Amino acid sequence: MRLYLLRHAEASYDAPNDSQRELTPKGERSIEKLCGHLKAKEFSQLESIHHSTLVRAKQTAQLFRSGLGLEQPLIEREGLAPEDNPMLLGEWLREANSDLMFVGHNPHLSILAAWLITGDPNADCIDFKKTGLLCLERGSTFATRRSAGVWIINWYSISRPFS
Repeated sequence: MRLYLLRHAEASYDAPNDSQRELTPKGERSIEKLCGHLKAKEFSQLESIHHSTLVRAKQTAQLFRSGLGLEQPLIEREGLAPEDNPMLLGEWLREANSDLMFVGHNPHLSILAAWLITGDPNADCIDFKKTGLLCLERGSTFATRRSAGVWIINWYSISRPFS
């Protein structure tokens, strides 16, 4: 099983509140560029794309899906906001059998990745840039002390457009 973690693209600060911030044109271009470096077949086993309730994550998920011509459902999911506790996803991830994608925010994604990779949510192992996409693969060994199982880094990609 693979887990794809995608940090939202650049968003404007010109919104009535944080949850309504929309992607900037530069952010939209960065998703287009990222998709241009990927192949849709990489995501052929992807069951669904889960995104946070914030507008910028939803827009990032939509652009990613359309940019690769994917048809997987987009699912708005609680628990993916910047300050949510990523460890609450542990049991769900341990039981999952299909590839999944989470589109979210920092520090949530960095903490989640650190916890899945090292078992320590405070480990400093992934510096998630905007539009950064991390592919993790669940290892064949399940450590009983790690509720989400053992995960390894498969690849990490980031794409930044020219201004």
